[in-house]
Amino acid sequence: MFKQLKLKKMKKLYTLIALIGLSTFVFGQTYLSEDFSSNQMPPTGWTIDDQAAQWSVANSGNAGGTAPEANFHWIQGIATSRLISPEIDMTGISTVTFSFNQYLDDYNHTDYSLGVATTSGGSGVWTDVWTLIPTGSVGPEMISFEISNADMGQPDFQICLYFDGNMYNLNDWYIDDIILFTPFNLDAELFSLNNLPFTSGPMEITGTVRNFGSTQINSLDIDWETEGEVHSTTFEGLTIDFGDTYDFTCADLFDFPVGTYEVVVTITAVNGATDDNPDNNMLSTTISVMSNAVYKKPCMEEFTSSTCGPCAGFNSAFSPWADEHVDDITLIKYQMSWPSPGDPYYTEEGGVRKDFYGVSGVPSFYTNGFFTGTSGMVPTMAQVQEAYDAAIAEPGLMSLVGSHTLNGTVMDITTTILPFASFSNVSVYIVVFEYITTQNVGNNGETQFEHVMMKMVPDAYGTSVDLEDRVPFTISETVDLAGTNVEEWDDLGVAIFIQDMSSKDIYQSDYSIENAVYATEAKLSSILVDGEEIADFDPNTYSYDVALAPGAVEVPVVEAVLMDANGTKIIVPANEIPGITTIDTYGEDLATHLTYEVNFSIGTGIGNEAFEAVKVYPNPTNGTLFFRGTEGADVKVYSVTGSLVADVKDFSNNSIDLSGMQHGIYYVSIILEDKTVVTKKISLLK
Repeated sequence: MFKQLKLKKMKKLYTLIALIGLSTFVFGQTYLSEDFSSNQMPPTGWTIDDQAAQWSVANSGNAGGTAPEANFHWIQGIATSRLISPEIDMTGISTVTFSFNQYLDDYNHTDYSLGVATTSGGSGVWTDVWTLIPTGSVGPEMISFEISNADMGQPDFQICLYFDGNMYNLNDWYIDDIILFTPFNLDAELFSLNNLPFTSGPMEITGTVRNFGSTQINSLDIDWETEGEVHSTTFEGLTIDFGDTYDFTCADLFDFPVGTYEVVVTITAVNGATDDNPDNNMLSTTISVMSNAVYKKPCMEEFTSSTCGPCAGFNSAFSPWADEHVDDITLIKYQMSWPSPGDPYYTEEGGVRKDFYGVSGVPSFYTNGFFTGTSGMVPTMAQVQEAYDAAIAEPGLMSLVGSHTLNGTVMDITTTILPFASFSNVSVYIVVFEYITTQNVGNNGETQFEHVMMKMVPDAYGTSVDLEDRVPFTISETVDLAGTNVEEWDDLGVAIFIQDMSSKDIYQSDYSIENAVYATEAKLSSILVDGEEIADFDPNTYSYDVALAPGAVEVPVVEAVLMDANGTKIIVPANEIPGITTIDTYGEDLATHLTYEVNFSIGTGIGNEAFEAVKVYPNPTNGTLFFRGTEGADVKVYSVTGSLVADVKDFSNNSIDLSGMQHGIYYVSIILEDKTVVTKKISLLK
């Protein structure tokens, strides 16, 4: 794998030094804290000994913390480079703990080491207190250890993190959350929340706790709260020693209607007592419950060059695989400018994408915005297949369609995006590529190149947008392709993808269709409530009132039939009764949008004896549902979108197995022998 010889521009980085008196805390004191959050390098009061240009801030969280973080980047040469702290008065202190997060992106684990060392008295003599001789990439991980050498107790104590050896043999060393401290007695840190930000059904609240105190943690009380609801879980029988972590899963599921929620998670007790340091006991996250989910088409981006020998070897295996999956993936290739003299079809726009990912060698491969393979190595087809399998297992958070026309060298491109949740800080990328090129042959033996990027529209930074749940968003662009590397004007394609600019996750991708004309019919031909058509339905009437039987408490299952089967429908059930179930419909073009409503009310009369007599349990369930009071009934099971997934006539068993279905919300409609309809809402877990 070839490495880029061009250095990244050095950025600035920040430090925070906290000298806190012992009287402030009962058990702990922090002498040095640096999280690099003000973008200054070296941090205030810090210095760099040799190779200062290789230290910078990375807007990433590779070391296991949050962005930004420190980064030591490779260059050709052999050196010892130190990031050195300010002098710290440690008079009277005999032992401290030093902690930091790290991730080593190794290239060729030979002839170099990483370490931490201390000094005092301005002697310039450094004493190692921690050393790593890598055998490959390391982390992300937290490193934590005690220091009690002769430099302790001195009024001019200093500590450094250093690189020593052949700088070419690493790619990057990421460092974050540096702390020099005396531990509290009892200190549980809520280190991270591990939930995905989007869900289509009930989900578990999960996270990681780290012990930052001197006492072993044996029990934890953790709450999560949203919309005024508090859910508590006690974890017992734990043995979490200092520096160790514990991955937790709260007992109660997050199960809320479509919308966006802030979830606050708090450690409320440690070993049955109050934590000595409550400042690190709380984190919050945002979870969006999606209104719909579709197939997610993986976007695969390759950085390559006709002057790269390993690229030819990789492409000889990847190209046949890509041909087999031509309808299943969106493929884009960026030709790079190295190894010298570089690919003739390199463009500055490809360089922007390279810098966005931090690509330092070719071939380099990304699936849905995430690196595929092993750092410093040519990706294997097994790794590509694994990334593809993982990508297609994820739900698609939006749909998109695109069309383009070419007149001479001018291309008009239109794309419409239909999101199933609200998104901010995302960009829409439009990429014009040529299916096959042959005139950029270099010296690696390849004679043709596939899906080569020719132009990014409007540029390599994409179009920054905010998307609103179920609201179509259309972009139209016109670009003159004169002066690009296009070889054959009838061999062009257009790829479209939507990417989160923080996580780099690509939410959806697809190809535009040349000269496509999409249908605009979005009307319904019928609406069904618990399997019965609304009698007076009219496609041009968008609101209906339905009175439910007295005592009804469950939201009826609503189905809808589109006039155009190529359209899209999204059914969002009412949260409660009385309430409104909405049906958003879209034409094939995704831009034509109608909304139907079913307004449920409750009639007057007898109570809900039938509802109470029928039992469906357990709820939530892992697959098997048990029934009571349903002899001779007809049982229908509907998905949250209204699709019938199970239908049992004259029900005589006492259970139904749903374990083969996707997890999420389902509605069980039970039609009793006297034609009374009882509907139950159930949650199917993974």
